[in-house]
Amino acid sequence: MNSRKEKLLFSIIIILCFALSGTIYINSQKPSEIFLQDGENEKIGENEKENNILQEASEIGVHIAGQVKQPGFIWVKDGTRLGEALSYVGGALAGADLDAVNLSKKLMDEEKVYIPKIGETIQGAVSESSSGQAGSLNAGKININTAEASELDSLPGIGEAYAKRIIEYRKANGPFKSIEDIKNVTGIGEKRYEAIKDLIMVK
Repeated sequence: MNSRKEKLLFSIIIILCFALSGTIYINSQKPSEIFLQDGENEKIGENEKENNILQEASEIGVHIAGQVKQPGFIWVKDGTRLGEALSYVGGALAGADLDAVNLSKKLMDEEKVYIPKIGETIQGAVSESSSGQAGSLNAGKININTAEASELDSLPGIGEAYAKRIIEYRKANGPFKSIEDIKNVTGIGEKRYEAIKDLIMVK
């Protein structure tokens, strides 16, 4: 009789031991599961950072001045055209001469765009129609050997920083022998040169 009770008690103790072992095992697995989740969260965070970096890399900084409602510096996506960018500065004022600028042109990083008012003449500007017909004429063009920073700044794609670089290069190396030599200035590549070649000259 006692033997049967002892066997039953022993069986109950074994069952309790198994149950306790199972509980301990399950609890021991929880930290590793949390660790994996934290790792996944870290990966998600890293992916978000990479996406933000790529997004920033696809943006360019542009200064829009003149006859707009909110002139100043803005960030826009690379490839944005001037007409689209005007919406970022509140649009053009009623007296703005939008025919004097090319609204379809793609903006470049560090570019300054000036929107004139009707009747105002932009120094150094050449209309697209006249540049094709009289590309060899010097009228209205900026002499990159004598131009001040403010004049160079008015060129498309040439902001204050590039204007200073042009003047510094000119002082260090002497006058430009041809307009193509402006590509020797740090940061002025083929794309910027194409945008200004019809607006500049050397004397």
